[in-house]
Amino acid sequence: MDNSISINSDNGNNTMNSLSFHWTAIFSDGTHIFQFNEDGTENKFQLVKDKFDKLTYFNLTNNKGKMFSLNLINGLIGYNRLEFPYIEVEEKKENIRLIFFRRHKIEMNESCIEKSHTITYHLGFQYNDKLGNNRQIVLIIDSEGNWVLGD
Repeated sequence: MDNSISINSDNGNNTMNSLSFHWTAIFSDGTHIFQFNEDGTENKFQLVKDKFDKLTYFNLTNNKGKMFSLNLINGLIGYNRLEFPYIEVEEKKENIRLIFFRRHKIEMNESCIEKSHTITYHLGFQYNDKLGNNRQIVLIIDSEGNWVLGD
């Protein structure tokens, strides 16, 4: 079942035109899966989920040159090729897993006509610390590439 939302009244129903950022998944065997192929067709995220155990890097890139990169080997998030650990105390991270989703906020008027549509990207990882506790580090990224560290 595909739960993706693709609404863009200006450009028809073309997801590529409505998204600010596009993902790329990189796997331990050297293969890449791009969200959009050169012909504009979209690869479903299920292709990445099918190979989660081999996922090593996950990148979000926009057409303005901003890139967020998630290193799932060491549990690091990078911005424009700089890596930030986001953990003040160096701790061993076990079982590092990707967190990625888009949140759509659509405002409508009383006639059910769309007034605005904003998309935020949630990118990060969860892991188990040395005591086995589950921890999460997530960035919330707007369409311009501004970000905050979220919960």
